[in-house]
Amino acid sequence: MKLLGIIALAAVATVATARSTQEPEIAYPANFRKWQHISSGYIGEGNPGFPRYGGIHYIYANDRAMTGYRTGTFPLGSVLVFDVHDVKTGPGTIDPTTRKLVDVMEKRHGGWRFVEFDGDSRTKISVTGDQAVKVCAACHETAKRDHVFSNFVDP
Repeated sequence: MKLLGIIALAAVATVATARSTQEPEIAYPANFRKWQHISSGYIGEGNPGFPRYGGIHYIYANDRAMTGYRTGTFPLGSVLVFDVHDVKTGPGTIDPTTRKLVDVMEKRHGGWRFVEFDGDSRTKISVTGDQAVKVCAACHETAKRDHVFSNFVDP
């Protein structure tokens, strides 16, 4: 009976240790709009990404990610943000309106991690964990340069 108690205690300790060593969820990247602006784009009707990403988007990179744009390999700690906004159209104009989502990819040990924040929320997450691996990582595997599609052209 004493042996069963020791085994149970060891199992609990192992689970607790595994939980405490797991990497935390990706945090909302504070002040990302002050980072380096990489590019902007528009996804309109007819584009396969329109239902989710339709509108104007901006891509931002932290300092570490800028090293990756220059060398082709993104170092640990690289963070990229894909900031998507709905649009208002007028005669000859397209202007951003409300934020639809903020997608974040962060390079950690073991590769890139992904998360998606809803609208302007810094806490409401719509895509993370296994779903992010299935949706985000699967697509980014096709990128020719370290899972990153965007290019930075130094002005």
